[in-house]
Amino acid sequence: MQHAHIGTEHMLVGLARGDEEAAAMLHRFGLSGDTARAQVVQLVGMGDHAGGGGLPFTPAAKEALEMAVGEAMRVGHEHADSAHLLLAILRQPDAVARRMLISAGAAPRDVRNELIASLSGKPPEPAGPRADGEALLAILGRDGAVAAWLRERGVDEDAVRRMLGEG
Repeated sequence: MQHAHIGTEHMLVGLARGDEEAAAMLHRFGLSGDTARAQVVQLVGMGDHAGGGGLPFTPAAKEALEMAVGEAMRVGHEHADSAHLLLAILRQPDAVARRMLISAGAAPRDVRNELIASLSGKPPEPAGPRADGEALLAILGRDGAVAAWLRERGVDEDAVRRMLGEG
């Protein structure tokens, strides 16, 4: 794809091309390695990086790598693997990988819930409005395109806190 960085979208392509639990989950939701690659090209286009040398990770990709260990610990595992990395990627509200899943017809929350259930052997707690409000606050706390889009439509941190009964 000739991009000059490694983002969550590239991680998702790699996960979808694997043969572990994360790949199986992505395949069940309609995202194969080839489909994932096509989604990256559709969403962010082709790059013009000629190659050579190491590529830097985007902040979201770095964060996903760091969060994978926490995801493993949440389900009682001692080691992080591809499934935990997928959980960490799905936790990020404005990552390109989430948009890829949505474009493929999968709801990131559904993928996450099924993966947690598979890893832990028990269904997760239903998310509910509080989790939705907290996800909105996380998005609004960043200076991304989704946060700008929400603010243009009158959704700001104060409005979300009022919805949650905090303000």
